[in-house]
Amino acid sequence: MRPTKQAVVAALRDALNAELHAVESVAAMARDEASSAETRSEGKYDTRATEASYLARGQAWRVAELRQLAAWYQLFDPSLPLNPPTAQVGALVEVDGPRRELLFIAPVGGGRVELDGVSVRVISPSSPMGEGLLELEAGDDFEMEGATGPIQCSLVWLA
Repeated sequence: MRPTKQAVVAALRDALNAELHAVESVAAMARDEASSAETRSEGKYDTRATEASYLARGQAWRVAELRQLAAWYQLFDPSLPLNPPTAQVGALVEVDGPRRELLFIAPVGGGRVELDGVSVRVISPSSPMGEGLLELEAGDDFEMEGATGPIQCSLVWLA
């Protein structure tokens, strides 16, 4: 039994909010470390402060990216029908290829949620699978480039 798109989006929102909270905590620690008196350079070869500032900046970028994605999920209404009814950002699709799987197409890929024993993987339109799926309708076949060559797949279902 497939989970509903509403349930998938709710689970993805929860997972993203938990990740954002964790990354914000790590970013705060990195920021504190970069400005700590203990990190101050003790000589020309001591690069602790520089390294700590690079880490803090990288964590700040990750927080900004996650906040932007969280804002998209908050604005996205999974109850609205796809118009046109094709694979696009915001679609929940079932694909049959090397394995049969449920995918959610989001602006940024990565991540997975489990709902009632069913795994849903998040992909982006720029991923090989996402590129192959875009604008297809249920029942369409497509080919994507795999590590060992072309892979034949079918779009079984979409919501």
